[in-house]
Amino acid sequence: MDNLFKIGEIAELFHLNIRTLRYYDEIGLLKPELVDEDTGYRYYSTTQFEQLNTIRYLRELKVPLTEIKGFLQYRDIDGVKKILTRQIKEAEEKQQELEIIKKKIRNRIGQIEAAETSRKDQPEILQLPRRKAVLLKYTTRPDSDLEYPIRMLEKNTRQATIFLGKVGLSIEKKRMLTGDFGQYDSIFLLLDPGEEYEGKSITIVKGDFAVIRFNGTHREAEKNYEKLTEHIRESGYRIAGDSLEITIIDAGFTRDESQYVTEIQIPVKPAEAPTENT
Repeated sequence: MDNLFKIGEIAELFHLNIRTLRYYDEIGLLKPELVDEDTGYRYYSTTQFEQLNTIRYLRELKVPLTEIKGFLQYRDIDGVKKILTRQIKEAEEKQQELEIIKKKIRNRIGQIEAAETSRKDQPEILQLPRRKAVLLKYTTRPDSDLEYPIRMLEKNTRQATIFLGKVGLSIEKKRMLTGDFGQYDSIFLLLDPGEEYEGKSITIVKGDFAVIRFNGTHREAEKNYEKLTEHIRESGYRIAGDSLEITIIDAGFTRDESQYVTEIQIPVKPAEAPTENT
């Protein structure tokens, strides 16, 4: 018994949980050198230290337990090289994923800062870049609960989505032309560059948009549509497509309603010049 250690001693020596060692025993990954038939105590020998250290090392590299078990049963140099090579590839893939996440976070911070500092209630004509989106035809009103359609949009994304500045509502062109701004015809989800979506997406082409930002949510949008469409006419443009209405800052990010920011974008084209009488 001089070279044997109780399970608690092994747990302390190798900074492991006793439950973890018991689980290793259950799955046959690391069985005790001896189990006392009277007490049920598990004992481990010093000859198992190297094996346990290998398990710890491979677990830190996120190698699955099933692979570790197979390696320990048929261990050889080629086997460990294959495991390590595969882990390098997985680490590189995770690094790429983290870079994408970092880019998304920077974009969200930029959106918040731009929303905080930008002019409010001032319509303008801006050129906006090409974007991809997922559109769900869904008739709703400004005060409706949008959680269900948002979940419908999200279900085909491979990663959880930070919705800041990404989810919005849309009014069809024909409705705006009649001055009806009190009902929405669809809900959309803007996709980040490189974001994968297992379903049909649409392309919002690069072009001129009439844009207005205001403090508030969809409930305050109607009067801003009126202001924006008037600006379109006065600026010599016409409505060229469906609107994009995006809540950039809302209750998900602040309790202070005075800080809520919503943006309306309406694609526009230059109005046709009137025909001259000859």
